[in-house]
This record gives sequence, structure tokens and C-alpha cells, in this order.
Amino acid sequence: MEKTFNVKINNDKNTVWKVLSDPSFVLPRLFPPIKGVSVQGTSYDCEGKYLLMKFFVHGTVLVKEDIVYTFYLSSGGGKGNGRLTFKVSDGEVEVTLKYEGWMEMVSGTISVGRWFSEFAEKLDDEITRYRKVKI
Repeated sequence: MEKTFNVKINNDKNTVWKVLSDPSFVLPRLFPPIKGVSVQGTSYDCEGKYLLMKFFVHGTVLVKEDIVYTFYLSSGGGKGNGRLTFKVSDGEVEVTLKYEGWMEMVSGTISVGRWFSEFAEKLDDEITRYRKVKI
């Protein structure tokens, strides 16, 4: 599965860059079934529940020209891996999710599409709130 969408933003590029580099900000907002995120350096671990199935995510954030979240997702016997990429430019963020694994069939395009739409709709306001509290 590969999905890409663009989000218009009014916050400055440096603020957006800093906020989108924080797994505890990005992951539960983009994937609402995630309920817990722990971050240690550039690594993160998440847990959540989707359709009564507990799942776990382990990954790394790489910040260079783009912000890239690589991850491994597991639940029971199901496994998958993927990459979430943010390309930040003035006034816009391009978000791309590439994923292969068990969750692709379970969540399909319906849930992921809805989650992405809600994330895009709220992102600029959420960044503004985050900036006021944490930066």
C-alpha cells in the first residue's frame, strides 16, 4: 500500500520540522488506534488496539532532507513494515506512507484514508497548539 497527500500549513518551516520530528506528536494523531508512544533517542515504541486486536510498533525517526519514520508492526502472528515520510516545504507538507503487511488487509484504504483526512484537516492548528506548549 502506498498513500500520499499534501497538507497546507501556515506555521513556519522550522516549527513544522521540529513538531513532525516528534513521534509522540505524529503517530497518535495520524494513526488514532495508537494509544501509547515511548521515545528514546531516535527510536520509538507504540502500542494500540484496532478492531479488538492489540498491536505493537517499533521504529526509528531519521531526520535529514526529509523526516522519515521507519517502522515494524506486529500483532499476534501478523507482521508488517513500512515507511512514513514528511517532505516539508514553505506552506506545505507532503506525507507519504508505504506499508506492506497484515494491517494492509485489515485497515484497508477506508480507515487509512479517513485518518489521513482528519490529520490533514487538523495539522496546522495542532502544530500551533504544540508550539505554544512545548517550544
